[in-house]
Amino acid sequence: MLLHNPSVFGERVRQLRRAKGYSQAILAHRAKCNRKTIIDLEAGENVALYTAFRVLSALGMALEIVDNRIDLKSLADLVEHDE
Repeated sequence: MLLHNPSVFGERVRQLRRAKGYSQAILAHRAKCNRKTIIDLEAGENVALYTAFRVLSALGMALEIVDNRIDLKSLADLVEHDE
């Protein structure tokens, strides 16, 4: 899933939290922050990046940065393999 903005990121955190069966309070405790921070993060509000990483870690997740641009060399390789 590609997360293009803070609101989508927050919704994904909410989904992951619920899938783990964590309340906002439990996740906050595991991430060493307060429940209000989890509420803000899930709402797409401004939360410190360091805190966002602690929350992801508490959920057993990691963040991957993906280049969304089309890689023309890879596209050319695909076309060559199809011929």
